[in-house]
Amino acid sequence: MQYGVAYYPEHKSDGELDHDMELLTASGINTVRMGEFAWCRMEPEEGKYDFEWLEESVERLGKAGIRSIICTPTACPPAWLVHRHPEMLYVDNRGKKRPFGGRRFYCYNNPVYREYSAKITEEIAKRFGKSPYVSGFQIDNEPAQEASGRCHCPVCRKKFSRWMENKFKTIREYNRRSGNIFWGQDYEDFDQIKPPVNTIEVSAWQDMPVYFENPTLRLEFERFSSRSQIEYQNIQADILHRYTDYPVTTNGTGLATNSIDYYESTKNLDCYGFDYYPGLRDAAVDSFPYAFARGVKAGKPFWVMEFMSGGGHRFGGSGRVQPNPGALKQAVIQSFAHGADMMLHFQFRTFPFGAEQLNYAIVDMDGVPRRRYYEMQDTAKLLTQLAPVERAEFSNQAAVCVDYDSHWALRIKPVNDPDFQYLDYAGRMYRILAERGYNSDVISYDADFSKYKLLVLPAAFITSGAFQMKLRRYVENGGILLATFLTSVKNKDNVGYTETLPAGLTDVFGVSVEEVEPIFAGNQNQVHLTLKDTETDSGDGMWCDLLGGTAEALGTYTSDYKKGAMIVSKNSFGKGKACYLGTDLGERAMGELLAGLCREAGMAPSPVRAEKNVEVVHRVLDGHDYYYIFNFTAGDTVVKTEVPVYDYLKGCVYENDIPMERNGFVLVKRWRQR
Repeated sequence: MQYGVAYYPEHKSDGELDHDMELLTASGINTVRMGEFAWCRMEPEEGKYDFEWLEESVERLGKAGIRSIICTPTACPPAWLVHRHPEMLYVDNRGKKRPFGGRRFYCYNNPVYREYSAKITEEIAKRFGKSPYVSGFQIDNEPAQEASGRCHCPVCRKKFSRWMENKFKTIREYNRRSGNIFWGQDYEDFDQIKPPVNTIEVSAWQDMPVYFENPTLRLEFERFSSRSQIEYQNIQADILHRYTDYPVTTNGTGLATNSIDYYESTKNLDCYGFDYYPGLRDAAVDSFPYAFARGVKAGKPFWVMEFMSGGGHRFGGSGRVQPNPGALKQAVIQSFAHGADMMLHFQFRTFPFGAEQLNYAIVDMDGVPRRRYYEMQDTAKLLTQLAPVERAEFSNQAAVCVDYDSHWALRIKPVNDPDFQYLDYAGRMYRILAERGYNSDVISYDADFSKYKLLVLPAAFITSGAFQMKLRRYVENGGILLATFLTSVKNKDNVGYTETLPAGLTDVFGVSVEEVEPIFAGNQNQVHLTLKDTETDSGDGMWCDLLGGTAEALGTYTSDYKKGAMIVSKNSFGKGKACYLGTDLGERAMGELLAGLCREAGMAPSPVRAEKNVEVVHRVLDGHDYYYIFNFTAGDTVVKTEVPVYDYLKGCVYENDIPMERNGFVLVKRWRQR
């Protein structure tokens, strides 16, 4: 595993640089990331390049066994460029132009900025593309972060009009498909179409909060903006690929924080990279982002380009608590267990100046190594011990499906907002499966479904006819499908289907949606589940798709006017089963439902028992089962195992009980496995 830190030699005096180099060399790490905000040093004047300072650091680190990830610095264009070309500045949805002085103040569609970005990228590629001390490249930094991904400048407005024309061909066709007759919004010409006033962009301000625009227009602007970011990224990716064989990526933020479709954006990249800042003080680190990362480029490792390093001050001013002793090590090994090929802490040494001054780091401003540094040092040694098992494979038989169109549509026109969040709900399904002993993958709608025995489809709000057919064939061929409320409600134009819901799939599920409503505290009702091996009760939640039809009722209401009505169903279709979950369920009932479907699919739970705040990750190496166990319980605990297991690091065997320390982890191998 490539393990290390983000480092900023451009900030350092000669003495500070020498001091840091000694600490970095002694730390045992093997990777640093540099350069993402240093354009003004790389090109202090137009056309005059200076990379000597960076080349010196790359060489010093490289000779010490530490390779570098070199970043293109386009997240922060230099002052001379902005002064000469103010037309390249970003304009937000309120019409406000971002000035020089922060970061991410450029328009990614501006042709002038694209030209300058290409020039600096080529200079970097020429100098570092073949360096033996480099291991990869990062494009830009956190594209679209801090509400910089939905530009409204004249270039973007004109380009969006052309996007709409290219897609819909005639204005009459656009008016028809979008239903612009509603509120009399028919257009005469594509040049009249402008980006929507309001936005779903994280951290952006609504210009007119009670101004409701056409959902088709708004979804198309999300797609256009995502595609524009990808175009800009690929200008740099194509240049880098001409000069280097090292992996090229960028660093996303979250699964959809910045509304870039990562399934699309990584097609021209060598791996998926992202930043992750979970809490590490008596808190379970959510592994859903790692499972998502594995599925972005199936079969390829993923990189964590920035990760938590400590506590104290933070960017926003509220501060972060320090991690527990051992929590940094535990979190790094957890990412390793889930398939990460790189983990870099942000950052090595606290900044004394700038917008991120005083922020958390591995080493404090005074440069004195303390517990976080020594824990990083221990982690580096530990990763060397674990290197022989790094090539272990995943053999998950269940998958959770996610989709950007459905995510965007459910933010544009929310359902039970803010309680229901699409990706959070998908993550809940993933976590409940894990707690019941079933690891799962997180995949896109375009992935190969045939390798999975169970497919969980949360709120597939937008579906195409082709995707409906794909689900149909999956079930026909023997798969078990669990779809939830809000399935197949809208078409790809973000327009509601006028046929009975779930559109195009009523025969597959054997149900029709009879009526719908959000579930609040005042209208909650009880549901009784009758499963193969158990019965249980739960309150409903989030939403209700009340069901009718010929399917077997697994769940029915027991109160109010809904008493006796079906809310959870199962239907035989072809060789498989299609289940429809018309409402949310409590933890216990949801767990029973998911575990029952796993058993029906012929899946066996992990013999090492997962539980709340204890994660078990199963890998397979040379036919042998390995289990990583992570204790997030905020105390010592004992984990039960149904089979004898061998502790890979300690060299002992556990017959029934596996003792675990607070913030500890264990790697065990199934003992005497044939």
